[in-house]
Amino acid sequence: MESLTISPATNAPALADTLWDVKAAAAFLCKSRRWVFNQLNLCDDAAGSIPHVRLGRTPRFIPDDLRSWAAQGFPPAATFKSWKEADERARRRRAG
Repeated sequence: MESLTISPATNAPALADTLWDVKAAAAFLCKSRRWVFNQLNLCDDAAGSIPHVRLGRTPRFIPDDLRSWAAQGFPPAATFKSWKEADERARRRRAG
């Protein structure tokens, strides 16, 4: 009998459990799923675009990112991404 090894791909479902689907993001934002899908069709530089990642063709949302995005006043997704990257660089510099 062959022994099974755990590959990085095996950990994918665990990551997916930490991400929100469109239904959960819509509930958090108090919007309809249709509204969320419409915002996903916008260019990342457009007002109203939502920060998200895609697993294949399926959009997913990082809960902490959506909370930060809302706290910062719902900037365009590209603007939010640049702010987030700048914060991470500053945090790494402080950490040494």
